[in-house]
Amino acid sequence: MQEELTYEQAMQKLEEMAAQMERGEIGIDVMAERLREAQKLMKYCREKLYEAEKNCKSLLNVEEKV
Repeated sequence: MQEELTYEQAMQKLEEMAAQMERGEIGIDVMAERLREAQKLMKYCREKLYEAEKNCKSLLNVEEKV
């Protein structure tokens, strides 16, 4: 991502884009560009979730050993 977004910011962008598409506010040329951006945002969100899950599992394993 060009800018470092939080998970929440990325999700908000995705929701805004989806709402604009549903309302028909985006032309077909712009929609193709937005879909590419949406793919990048979804990948970013998946990576953030994976990282958070990994950290949680790591913390739980540490607590179990104590």
